[in-house]
Amino acid sequence: RRRTSVIRLAAAAGLVLSCAGFGCQSAPASYGWHGEDRVLASYVGGTLHATLPPEIPVQSVIAAGEMALSRRGYTITATESTDDAGRVAGRPADPKLLRKVSIQSRLTQGGTVVTVRVDPGGHEHISRDVFERMLTRLGL
Repeated sequence: RRRTSVIRLAAAAGLVLSCAGFGCQSAPASYGWHGEDRVLASYVGGTLHATLPPEIPVQSVIAAGEMALSRRGYTITATESTDDAGRVAGRPADPKLLRKVSIQSRLTQGGTVVTVRVDPGGHEHISRDVFERMLTRLGL
C-alpha cells in the first residue's frame, strides 16, 4: 500500500518512473542541440532545461516565451518578470486539450537558465518546439 502511494505521489509530481526488480528509477535524461548557436538542452523528469549566455536578459527570455506560446495558439494565462527571474504560462484555446505550458527563467552566475514544462506529465516534443521558437526570437 505504501509503494502504491509513493508511485501515485511521484506521478502527480510529474516524474516518469520505470519500476523493475527491486526499485523505481527516473527515466534517463535526453539531450539535444537547439538554435543556430547550438544551445544544449536536457529533458529530464518532464522538464526541458537549458542555460543561455549571460548577456541574454531574463525579460527577453520571458517575452520570447510569450511570443512562442502565442504563435502556437496558446492563451497566455500568467506572465511576470524582473531582471533576475520570470515566468510565463499558457493554455491551448481549446479547454479539452488540458495542456498547460510553463516557462521559467532566472539569472545565475553561469548564464540565464530556462525551463519549459508541459503539464500534465510533460511532453518532450512540445517543450523542445517551444524552446526552439524562443531561440529563434532571441536570435540564437
